[in-house]
Amino acid sequence: MIRVERAPKPAVIEQNQAAWTLALPNAATKKDKTRAEMKYRHPAIKSALVLMFHGKCAYCESKISHIDYGHIEHFRPKSKPEFRSLAFEWGNLLLSCAVCNGSEHKGAYFPEAADGGPLVNPCEDFPEAHFEFFFDPQARLATVIGTTARGKTTETLLGLNRKDLRAYRSRLVMQLCVLSRCAKNDPDAELLLEEACRDDAEYAAFARALVAGHVCEQEISNRPSCLLLKR
Repeated sequence: MIRVERAPKPAVIEQNQAAWTLALPNAATKKDKTRAEMKYRHPAIKSALVLMFHGKCAYCESKISHIDYGHIEHFRPKSKPEFRSLAFEWGNLLLSCAVCNGSEHKGAYFPEAADGGPLVNPCEDFPEAHFEFFFDPQARLATVIGTTARGKTTETLLGLNRKDLRAYRSRLVMQLCVLSRCAKNDPDAELLLEEACRDDAEYAAFARALVAGHVCEQEISNRPSCLLLKR
């Protein structure tokens, strides 16, 4: 997870939010309620979120737009009565993959402070204050570690170390480690490493931590234990 600056509110929300919000409690039938609620799925809203998050999941940083439509995620779940009025609030909308936002993970959950929450929000918080990025060169595993109560709750609830995600992410981070060894003497490798740190790159948090840690071949070979990647 990386910090993402929220883009300006789309015009369609600016123009319709008040009316859409008012229509929610006034919907008489279940069909009317569904129709009123689904206004947040407007194509212009989805496009703005895809652009803002560079087609990546706001939580796990996986690229999703090339293989899936992605979810318009309500950070504070619209299904909860106390958050129903936020259904069309631009500041409450994120782009998420179907897994992070699925019922096995975040779904309609929203832990409060007493339960280790709230979750880390990439548009409101600085994720690096809540997570460390841990790479084990021997096991070749890249792991997100929550360092605060909120970080731990977020990592667990969202499944940021779920098996398939960590396996895929670890292969990419291992490639970045190899690039970092060559970057000092190879301009092409240095450029690729820089590109891996950009906002639009998958798992940029790990790439940035790798660069900031100045991990090189000698450090990898001399350290029998794990490498701790910090931004």
